[in-house]
Amino acid sequence: MQKASSALSKLFVYGALKYGQPGNSILASTGNGYAKFWCRATTTQKLPLVIATRYNIPFLLNKPGIGYYVTGEIYEASTVDDRMLKSLDSIEDCQDIYKREQQDMNIGIGEGTVPCWVYLLQKYPEKLLSLPYLSGYENTTAQPYIMRHRRTHKHPAQDDLSYEVKN
Repeated sequence: MQKASSALSKLFVYGALKYGQPGNSILASTGNGYAKFWCRATTTQKLPLVIATRYNIPFLLNKPGIGYYVTGEIYEASTVDDRMLKSLDSIEDCQDIYKREQQDMNIGIGEGTVPCWVYLLQKYPEKLLSLPYLSGYENTTAQPYIMRHRRTHKHPAQDDLSYEVKN
């Protein structure tokens, strides 16, 4: 398989940051930096995408070989600038929850792969692996994503990842 353009600043998003999802306004806001939609893509390896926490956050777990090839979107390298990546690192709690790392993404049959930044959950409770795996994320009324500014509970990220609903 051939490699497509190899710029390091391409960003793969799979959850609430995708177009039409609740967090896409973050990518659209020039106050956070610049990002421009480039194409749809799929991970080149199976990874577990789950919805977890009281806020229904989509998490891509760093557990290759489990789950599905996950679909998402790539935002173009020439327009994803350092300011946008810093904004996203802050929003995604890059030091406490996610790690931003580079992975190849499949951009289509015969089109090859392209290296992209992607946010992966590195440390997580094993119970997240027992949640249903998704091949793609769409916000739903059954599990509505709660934007950070609307969250009423102020818990550290690690506490929220171990949150359980008690009946």
